[in-house]
Amino acid sequence: MSTTNVYFSHGTRNEQSIVEDLIVESIRIWGQEFRYIPRTLISKDNILGEDRLSKFTSSFPIEMYLENVDGFEGQGAFIQKFGLAMEQSATLTVARRRWEQLIGRYGATTLPNRPNEGDLLYFPLTGGLFEIKFVQHQDPFYQLGKLYVYKLQVELFQYSSERIDTGIKDVDEFESLKSFTTNTTRSKYGAVTTITVTNGGSGYTSVPEVQLLSSSGYGASATAVVTDGIITAVNVTAGGQQYSTPPVVTFVGGDGVGAQATCTIEVDIDKVESYGDNMSFDEEAKDILFNESNPFGEV
Repeated sequence: MSTTNVYFSHGTRNEQSIVEDLIVESIRIWGQEFRYIPRTLISKDNILGEDRLSKFTSSFPIEMYLENVDGFEGQGAFIQKFGLAMEQSATLTVARRRWEQLIGRYGATTLPNRPNEGDLLYFPLTGGLFEIKFVQHQDPFYQLGKLYVYKLQVELFQYSSERIDTGIKDVDEFESLKSFTTNTTRSKYGAVTTITVTNGGSGYTSVPEVQLLSSSGYGASATAVVTDGIITAVNVTAGGQQYSTPPVVTFVGGDGVGAQATCTIEVDIDKVESYGDNMSFDEEAKDILFNESNPFGEV
């Protein structure tokens, strides 16, 4: 004997379409227009699970219903270990069909089948930029056997050196307003940091001129140190910039011969294999990490 009502089908395709049409129309009437801004991962940190080099280069208009009708809710002002914090959060509802029509079909998100945590939403009405913290894409209670909306938990976006180039002036301004520097160009190049003498040569009666030859960078300079006719050191006086490979070191003048040296460059911190990457930190910290033989982490 069936315990459910046998006179109802619990959702035909036509019934589901009617309900979905009503939901879509309701959100388009009572909702607000947002700009959905997908995140593009550049260099994911496998230790912390984050990507400090993320970029945002596209945006899509879409209507969403703001469930917090009295304003943006949250914890408000509260004291944390870093000082006073102002948290603004909200719950937004977006129709699944509209998300697929306006965003999903372009494949611009990391997970193509739904809105993604970490993506941004720009709200033109308040000029606020919000980050999606959680997407409720499943619900145990289906209306007529189908899910029609996504619910997004969003918080005010905390900028941390991401690249924002969506082509929308009001959105792209967040990069320059929140950056510590007005130069927001991400470079894979660097500067000369050290010069190591590999052969001191002989017969140098005076200090030769140090030339740093490169087809990529410019601006680096250095001076040589001569002791008893031998070049014993080369001191970098200017690191220069835009060096993708170490420049070639040559010594001109000084009457000596045979001196050789090599350059070392340090790329900008935004490069994937730079010292800003945790893999480099992990390698360099092997001798000072806490372990049984070094319980206090002393160098």
